[in-house]
Amino acid sequence: MSKFLPDTNVFAKIFGNDPKVKQFVESLDAVIDATIYIECIQGSKSNREKRVIEKYLTRFPLLPITSQSSLKALELIRSYSNSHGLFLPDALIAASALENDLTVLTYNINDFKFIQDLKYLKPTV
Repeated sequence: MSKFLPDTNVFAKIFGNDPKVKQFVESLDAVIDATIYIECIQGSKSNREKRVIEKYLTRFPLLPITSQSSLKALELIRSYSNSHGLFLPDALIAASALENDLTVLTYNINDFKFIQDLKYLKPTV
């Protein structure tokens, strides 16, 4: 079975109190990478909310940004930033997924669908 990397927009639904998405993500073999973790806490509106988010995210194994994923993200930016509007956070997420053979779980498949060999899935909940 594939391991999953839920994108920041998936966690936004969880933190917005969507119980179906929360239950779905928690049923998966999921991990989180440093970029998604940072984006989640960056989006918090208070220190209290930041603590709640960080406490929830500790349930997922955390993948660091490695030198290999940094180089892959640079390659992706070179290839897709002009032609497809790829931004750094999505390049880092894609690089992490490629490096660790993960499927990106995202509501924004357009952010990733052009990246060769990247597995992605849009949740149905």
